[in-house]
Amino acid sequence: MTPSSSTLRRAADLQERIERLQQELDALLQAGEAADGASNRQEDQKQPATPPAERRAKGAVVTRAARGRGRRRGSPSGPLAPAVVQVLKAKGTPMNVAEILAGLRSNGYQYPSRDPKKNLGARIYRLKGVRQVGPGQFTAE
Repeated sequence: MTPSSSTLRRAADLQERIERLQQELDALLQAGEAADGASNRQEDQKQPATPPAERRAKGAVVTRAARGRGRRRGSPSGPLAPAVVQVLKAKGTPMNVAEILAGLRSNGYQYPSRDPKKNLGARIYRLKGVRQVGPGQFTAE
C-alpha cells in the first residue's frame, strides 16, 4: 500500500512540527539547567539522591510501551529547510530529491532518518523556500 500525497504532506508537517518543538524544548532545558545549576548543586549536597522508582507515585508503573521508543531529535546539523535551500541556490538549476540529498551530504548535513531519501521526498513539498517546478524537480524560491 502506497500512502497518498495528502498523507505524506501531513506526515511531513508533523515531522517539521516535532523538530521545531524539540529544538524549543532543548533550548528551554539548557537555559533552565544553566539557571538552576548553582542552586541544584547546593541541594544535592544536602539531600541524598532518590532513585527514579521511588519518586513515582504509588502504583504508577511506567511500561516500555508507555514511554515510547525514545526521544526523537532533529539533525545535529540544524534544520532541514535552510540546508536544502542552500543546496538549491548553489546549483541554480532545478534538482530532484536524489541530487538534493547528495548535495546535503556533500555539505556535511547529517540526516537523522533511517531512510533519508524517502523522508526528504515526503518533506520537500512543504519546506519553506523550496518550490516545485516540475514533476520531481525543485528549486529555491
